[in-house]
Amino acid sequence: MSHLKNLIHDLDQLKLDCEYWDVRIEDSFETAIDMVDGEAVTYTSSPSLGAFLRVRKNGFWIYESTTNISKIKESLVSLAKQNPPPQSPHKYIATQQAPFIKVSYQATKFSAVSLDTKYNLTKKYYDVLKENKLTGSTNIRYRDIYKVKSFLNSVGTQFEFDFNQGGINLGYTLKDQSNNIFDDRVYFYGSEFKQLENHESLVRQGQKESEMFLTAPAVTPGKYNVLLDPEVTGVFTHESFGHKSEADFMLGDPQALKDWKLGAKIASELLTIVDDGTHEFTSGSCPIDDDGTRAQKNYLIKNGVLTGRLHTVDTAIQLDEKPTGNSRAMNFEFEPMVRMTSTYIEAGTESLASIMKRSEGALLVEGVKHGSGLSTFTIAPTRGYQIGKDGAKFPVRLSVISGSVFETLKNIDAVSADFHLMSSAIGGCGKMGQWPLSVADGGPYVLVKEMQVS
Repeated sequence: MSHLKNLIHDLDQLKLDCEYWDVRIEDSFETAIDMVDGEAVTYTSSPSLGAFLRVRKNGFWIYESTTNISKIKESLVSLAKQNPPPQSPHKYIATQQAPFIKVSYQATKFSAVSLDTKYNLTKKYYDVLKENKLTGSTNIRYRDIYKVKSFLNSVGTQFEFDFNQGGINLGYTLKDQSNNIFDDRVYFYGSEFKQLENHESLVRQGQKESEMFLTAPAVTPGKYNVLLDPEVTGVFTHESFGHKSEADFMLGDPQALKDWKLGAKIASELLTIVDDGTHEFTSGSCPIDDDGTRAQKNYLIKNGVLTGRLHTVDTAIQLDEKPTGNSRAMNFEFEPMVRMTSTYIEAGTESLASIMKRSEGALLVEGVKHGSGLSTFTIAPTRGYQIGKDGAKFPVRLSVISGSVFETLKNIDAVSADFHLMSSAIGGCGKMGQWPLSVADGGPYVLVKEMQVS
């Protein structure tokens, strides 16, 4: 019997002295392997099963996290007996909809693959890295998870779906005879294990490309037109605009609502930004959120105009807007809050080749070491290229690109038809102590005028 069927059976006809209640059960299996210079320093597989219970009473959330799922009914009754003084003037209006049941990864779930098989694959990629005589230190990370989420609330909304993903990050340092060094990585993602296998040729190719940067000249700091690849585009979109679109940051902040007034033109008309949890087989897949709201395509910017923001049911009520399917918790130990799913810039119409040919003197940046930003942003790309005549490109070393979010949104000069949504099973989004939450980001190649590069 599924966890959802158990919930329906145990909580049928349950009446509590409260405005609303819900239960979310998460049954997970995770694997972590870390290999430093060929030695395994982490080698674990761990199951977990637990539930998050919420009761809404007098405008308060009263909640509990538990691993004792056989006592859920008793715990709900206990939570509902609490009587906090009335606080919020906002009445909670729960999501009501047809049941959503989609358990689709049973035949390919990562939990069915042995730990030894996962280790052997990781070790095989380490051996491939070491084939290159310039390879010095290596740091390889393998992560996977299989999770089944089950949900029932007091108005009859119910769902059960599974989530399956894995990834390998192959980090390495190359060093030549002149002691020039360059750090780089190759990464693979899959919604099933076989998608992580047989990429040896891509690893070798990635290292060959890295070798070009050992003797590459350093870029002269200054202002450049910069062409962002889909990974850099995604990180910029997530860090610099996605978080600004999370409505809980705006509650009680009139200035934020004024600065981000819906209907205002804030960007180039070439720019459209979307958050959408319906993309299956990606790390941002979230077909229904932890309030029971179905995912949808949410336009945050459309042709340069601010058109929306991300919501839970709570924040939507308080701002008199509609829930967007973005109420998410990292796992059963945490309460849900406004979180992104798959956040990206939509594709344009111009080919990448055309943009490259007309961008002589600009810089192409690929990959991300790290990035951060709200009103201003800083991104450290993995690789940089100076674009030459007719779209030729030449490796250069650079540290960071940075700028004002508002200026950058307005300075977008081209958006390619080439589009990639980037998934990752390693790391994720962090917010208010909940890290890492699986998300996806990406988009097209985006040409931005006059960015600061150093």
